[in-house]
Amino acid sequence: MECPRCKIENDPGNKYCVECGYDLRISGVQSILAGAWELGLKGLYLDSIAEFEKVLKIEPRADIHLHVGNAYYRSAKQKEAIYHLERAVALSPHRADVHYSLGLAYHQEAKIDKAVEEFKKALELNPDFHNALYWLGTVYYHQGKLDEACEAYRKLTETHPDFNIAYYHLGIACAAKGLINETIEAFKKFLETNPDDAIAYYHLGIAHYKKGDLDASIAAFRRAVELDPDDVRSKENLRTLERMRVQFS
Repeated sequence: MECPRCKIENDPGNKYCVECGYDLRISGVQSILAGAWELGLKGLYLDSIAEFEKVLKIEPRADIHLHVGNAYYRSAKQKEAIYHLERAVALSPHRADVHYSLGLAYHQEAKIDKAVEEFKKALELNPDFHNALYWLGTVYYHQGKLDEACEAYRKLTETHPDFNIAYYHLGIACAAKGLINETIEAFKKFLETNPDDAIAYYHLGIAHYKKGDLDASIAAFRRAVELDPDDVRSKENLRTLERMRVQFS
C-alpha cells in the first residue's frame, strides 16, 4: 500500500507508514466506505452492511452505526437496526437524525413508548425536524391519543404548509375526534394539491354527511367514484344518498 502522505510503498499488513508514521488504516477506511456507499445506493443493503461493519471493527463511529442501522431498517431487520442505532445514540446523543432513526425502528418493533421518546428528543434537538413531528403525530394516533395527534399535525401544517400529507392525516385524526369542520377543511386543503385522490374524497364525503350537507357529500362521493370506479364504499354511499335525496325532495 502506498502512503498518501509520503508516497512510500508499505507492506499490506502495515498499520502505519514505515517512513512517516501516517495511519494507513485511514485510507483503507475511506476505500471501504466508498464501496459501502455505492452498494447502498444500488439497494444492496446487506452487502453494504458487511462493508460498513468492517469499518466499525477499526473505528466505532456514530455515523457508521447510523448507516448500518438504517440499512438494517430498510432490510426489515429491526432488532439489528435497534442494536446499531442505540449505539449511535450512545456515541452521539446530540444528533437529532440518530434519535429519529431509532424512533422509526422502535415503532416498527411496536415499542411505541420508546418511539415517542426518540421522536420527542429529535424535536428537542431540532424543532424544525418535520419528519419527526409527522411520525410523532402518527404514533400518537395509533396510541389513540387523538388530542396529541391533532396537535402534532396542526403544528406540522402551520410550520411546514407544503408538507401536504400532514393535512390528510390531520383530517383522519380530526374525524376520529369528531371535529367535523376541521376535518372538512383539512381534506379540502389536501385535495388542493392532490386532486385525484379518491380516498380523500371518500373521507370528505363522510365528513359532509356527518355535518348534514347532503349535496356536498354526494358531490364528494361522486368524485371519488369517478376517480376510482372500483371504490365499493363510495359507490354504495353515493347510491344511498341519492335515494335519500329523491325521497326527501
